[in-house]
Amino acid sequence: MTGLTGSGAEPLRDEDPRRIGPIPLLGRLGAGGMGRVYLGVHEGRYAAVKQVLPSVAGEDQDFLRRFGHELDNLSRLPDEATAPLLAGDRNARPPWFATAYVPGITLREAVDLHGPLPREALWLLLREAADGLAAVHALDMVHRDLKPSNVMLTQDGLTLIDFGVARAADQSQLTRTGMVVGTPAYMSPEQASGKRASSGAVDVFALGSVIAYAASGRPPFGDESGHAVLYRIVHEEPDLGPLRELDPELADVVASCLDKDHEGRPTAAELARTAAGRGASGTPLWPAVVGERLAERAAFAARTPDPQDLPPTLGPTEAAGKEGEEPAGEKKAGEEKKREEPPARKERRRRMLPVVVPVVAVVTGGTLAFQLLPYVTDSGNAAGGPTPSASVSVSADVTPSATAGSVKPSPSGSPSASKKPKDDDAKGREKDSGSGDTGSGTGSGAGAGSGDGGGTEDGGSDTRPGSGSGDTDTGGDGGGGSGSGGSGGGAPGGGGTLRNGSSGRCLTGSGSQGYGNVSMGDCSSAAAQWSLQGASGGTYRIVHTSTGACLSAYGSMHIGKCGVDDAQEWRLGSGGTVLLAKTGRCLEHSRPSGMIMVRVCEGTATQNWTRT
Repeated sequence: MTGLTGSGAEPLRDEDPRRIGPIPLLGRLGAGGMGRVYLGVHEGRYAAVKQVLPSVAGEDQDFLRRFGHELDNLSRLPDEATAPLLAGDRNARPPWFATAYVPGITLREAVDLHGPLPREALWLLLREAADGLAAVHALDMVHRDLKPSNVMLTQDGLTLIDFGVARAADQSQLTRTGMVVGTPAYMSPEQASGKRASSGAVDVFALGSVIAYAASGRPPFGDESGHAVLYRIVHEEPDLGPLRELDPELADVVASCLDKDHEGRPTAAELARTAAGRGASGTPLWPAVVGERLAERAAFAARTPDPQDLPPTLGPTEAAGKEGEEPAGEKKAGEEKKREEPPARKERRRRMLPVVVPVVAVVTGGTLAFQLLPYVTDSGNAAGGPTPSASVSVSADVTPSATAGSVKPSPSGSPSASKKPKDDDAKGREKDSGSGDTGSGTGSGAGAGSGDGGGTEDGGSDTRPGSGSGDTDTGGDGGGGSGSGGSGGGAPGGGGTLRNGSSGRCLTGSGSQGYGNVSMGDCSSAAAQWSLQGASGGTYRIVHTSTGACLSAYGSMHIGKCGVDDAQEWRLGSGGTVLLAKTGRCLEHSRPSGMIMVRVCEGTATQNWTRT
């Protein structure tokens, strides 16, 4: 046994693997009906490694597909809202993923240690949790299983865990066989009555129940797991007596969260504003006994793993591992690594908004917390499902853990000299129709501008393709003036590929007109052909030639039926970027993780796309 003191992990059992993929394991952080979470070491730092149970991975392919899609949804979350993904392999059987170990204890464990929390801590809890939910709801995403074991207290505040996978279970064989997704005592009336719960109001209701629990040690409608508590949630009033005695004002706020009518509840953003300036703000944030436990977690996380404590590197035979494990050290098509965490985030990671596989069936009390960061992998396997990445922060209820277009998407209308595609072919195309140093002629394709595209730098008038006049000649160094959006030739509807400036690989699609996956692959394949289709307001749809489906960032990067949502509308930006019109964020092939996502535009090669 290695030194696990303060980690929140227990020693590995005989049936546990000693290594998952390339990651050696030190202990077990949690276990539940869907999988197990282990403490491991990845590249010199502690990691939480989640492995789905073989029985789950093998018996419900529909769940796994939807699970992957829900993981992709989280790619829209801002960086500060997630724990860094370290590695993963969703194509393994069973699939696994790893994230940085985050020190902390769940609210459930904190109440077990201290009893009901004091007034200042309750306001802090409301403020921090509402702030985190507001960021999620702003992206049209919902937690769906908020409860004390999914709220992790840290020395900096708190983190929400177990985000989003309930939606995958909600549409899989799990519910079709009669299981209830969620935890009954913290369900909203919508969920308790069997309705689809798609708005943030379900999270606000759950947050009200969580605050009431923290104030009394008992959820406001009772803590049973059967139909009785569901009936009370739908038909009866909550028991807020202990909270009202402690703080009548806070009790009124919680009562508004527990309104039976979802339209009568405040939003998470409104709750965050209400709680602003309330609660603990200095140190310590939490009661002393809770702070002591948090200090233990932090002290453990600060230690460097001792190489002598790690299991030996597996040989070729051993590497196959137990049933369902993938050979260690092999980076397969579906295996990913996320970018290194910036120093600022290492100093203070206030929130992780994770995904969980929470399935509470009738009397099941425990759920296993998955914190997942979604993405589509750099995979040559076009037949695979959406390839999510995941960040795991575990919290078992009983064992909480610390934790479409023919587009060069080089925009038309911004200066070319500052950001040229690095590949020679792109440079040649950029210069094929230039004539003059400062001309502002128009192109005949989608881009009616000179220079690099419809950017806002050095003369570009806006982000629409073809609207700017750059500091180059007519389609000169910035992007051929006769092309589509400055892409150097061809009408917008013509076929072409989108090659990434960092990986050199091309965006590919697979599936059907109704739904399919996107990945990065061979630029010469038919799956890499796309065309542009005009949409509203000078935007474009990027249409996959083979399937006729459109590139969409709705929830996750995928292809789907064209015209169904505004997450299929794109603009061409400066520096070879492709921007989602509704958010202004850039399409990116993130390295080294292999994720295809939409992120804040940074002008990096990973966000540069060239028509080839």
